[in-house]
Amino acid sequence: MSEHTARRDVHAWDALSPEQVLAALVYELYNPVSLLGDRLKRLTQDEDPLTEEEYDEIFEQMHSAVRQLSKTVVNLRRYTQDLEQKARE
Repeated sequence: MSEHTARRDVHAWDALSPEQVLAALVYELYNPVSLLGDRLKRLTQDEDPLTEEEYDEIFEQMHSAVRQLSKTVVNLRRYTQDLEQKARE
């Protein structure tokens, strides 16, 4: 997954209809949310003990998923702010 960046990139959602944005949002959220649920379950419910390397790998995967979710939320916020600004114009 890509790193979160502070710069303002034009997001692909800008050219989409609201319905298409919702579909893209679901697509972007599905994988990181699914991964976080799976990894959390592995940490809390699995009876098979984890090695230190497995813990490190799981936490890195979870951190990466959180970074992706953060990026998606930032892009969604920018998208909605742009919509609000266009509506005022």
